[in-house]
Amino acid sequence: MTLQPIVRPDADAVGDVVATTILERMATAGDRPFLLGCPSGRTAMPVYRALARHAAHGVDLSRMVIVMMDDYVESGALRRVAPELSYSCLGFAERQIVAPIGQPIEIWAPDPADPSRYDEVIDAAGGIDLFLLATGAGDGHIAFNQPGTPRDARTHVTPLGVATRRDNMETFPEFTTLDMVPTRGVTVGVDTIAALSREVIMIVCGSHKNKAFARIARAEAYEPDWPATIVVECKNPTLIADRSAALLEK
Repeated sequence: MTLQPIVRPDADAVGDVVATTILERMATAGDRPFLLGCPSGRTAMPVYRALARHAAHGVDLSRMVIVMMDDYVESGALRRVAPELSYSCLGFAERQIVAPIGQPIEIWAPDPADPSRYDEVIDAAGGIDLFLLATGAGDGHIAFNQPGTPRDARTHVTPLGVATRRDNMETFPEFTTLDMVPTRGVTVGVDTIAALSREVIMIVCGSHKNKAFARIARAEAYEPDWPATIVVECKNPTLIADRSAALLEK
């Protein structure tokens, strides 16, 4: 089954739609913690900004738990890079998601020293209520799942390919040369996303994501050479894009 995309004029409009969906899902989840799966980087920033605006207008987001997708791993050790570093995904969550909201929100992140524990914790909590997804422009990576990732992959440590690392040079301008980008990451697996989420939203914005949008929009099942296609095998999937990504006239 292919996905029928929702297209909005620009990334900010996409962010508003997705943030509204999050609030609607939280409203029907009762008083329990609401697990929101989150990517770091540029793609979901309009969503995070919209959530911060809602919080500034008095919306209580304190029941939210931010479940990060991945993080870079230190060279020569099974440790996440220090959160103080600008490219730390845990640090990104602290600085770019939680701090602007200004409420006490818990953050979870995978531990490269014990990756499988992450799936156990998510499963024990009842799964991720809503997972925001993003796709690599050059190789279709999702989180740090690289092309060729098997369908049954759970949270794991993985080498990062050149295309993924080049994509991340765009996200973090301090990476001025490829050899500055870490070569390993810890990541939820494609099956972590598919099996442990109640709902997913794939966000694709910008003309540089034309190829990614086309691949995902026509996918009927998981394609290992483009891991972001796992979205079509998830429960309650949505594909939302801006006009630039969807190659539509303004």
